[in-house]
Amino acid sequence: MTKEPRRNRDWSDLPQELVEKIAEPAGLFELLSLFRVCNAWRSTSTALAQMVKHELNQGPWFLLYEDNNPECQMLTASGKKFSTSLPELNGTTCLASYHGWLLLFRQGGTIFFFHVFSRQRIDLPEFPVPELTDHVGAVSSSPTSQDCVVCVISCSDDETLDAKVLHLRDQTWIGSEYSHPRAKKDKIKCGIYSTTGKGMFGFLDGVDFLTSIAISAENRSLIWNFQSITAAKTEEISDPSLSKRNTYHLCPGELEIRFKDLKNKLGLTADVTISSCGTITPCSIGGGNYRVLYNESISDNYIDKSKNRCFKGVLIQPRSSIHRRDMKAHSRGTTATDRSE
Repeated sequence: MTKEPRRNRDWSDLPQELVEKIAEPAGLFELLSLFRVCNAWRSTSTALAQMVKHELNQGPWFLLYEDNNPECQMLTASGKKFSTSLPELNGTTCLASYHGWLLLFRQGGTIFFFHVFSRQRIDLPEFPVPELTDHVGAVSSSPTSQDCVVCVISCSDDETLDAKVLHLRDQTWIGSEYSHPRAKKDKIKCGIYSTTGKGMFGFLDGVDFLTSIAISAENRSLIWNFQSITAAKTEEISDPSLSKRNTYHLCPGELEIRFKDLKNKLGLTADVTISSCGTITPCSIGGGNYRVLYNESISDNYIDKSKNRCFKGVLIQPRSSIHRRDMKAHSRGTTATDRSE
């Protein structure tokens, strides 16, 4: 008697009623992972799919974690809270958040992408600097694409900015420094990527300055530019030509405004400090309008932070529908324009 060879079957071949039984008791976090398996699973339960879609469209989620504790908390934009275990985050600092992908750094030079919902990890070449302080990152696209470019920037001294850039296709970090007396007046608070021209990274401080870095297509050298951002006039805001370009609303201090409410929803009672990584999220009005949520460090006790329980946070945009075509800065809902220095 001969055994028939085992036939590998696709996950989409599972009977619909069986998938529904798997999905019914699952929490929101598990449903997101389940719906990523295949289209057939995503359409299994209309009610469950609609619930997930509703949560995804509400706005950015907030992930809270702390070192030496694999248990993390996730808070959706609508206020739903759930817990999950993410041991991969232990000892890491998030440098950038892009559509569920986190760019994570661990002291010693380890740097990698981690997708919060699929648990997929993509390791990058060792970072040239073993220890980071106040570094900010930005990515051009999903790290599943070999065209993805990563840029990490910091202040190396009072007047010098230092950038490290990695093309995933090349697997080699490129370094460049830029001297400017304005560099240290305020820390860099967020990074974005625009496809203006041939692509450009932009890094904003907490006041009104934009540092842009373009990458030469010929030799991949870095081209720096330092600009100030000024609020546009009323007639410029109503200019219909602006609707043809992607526009960005700069939103510093968003978490600080929501700090007490955030603590209550997450069940944080003691004095805490939260260092968070920002992200970019579509505005409710749509049409190429996006909100830039800054990196922040918020605390109950600023006088003696050593007494606070220290957490790390990440704002996550779970939707994958952001397409950056052009960069135009806004400040708190008011259009802003760039003026070269």
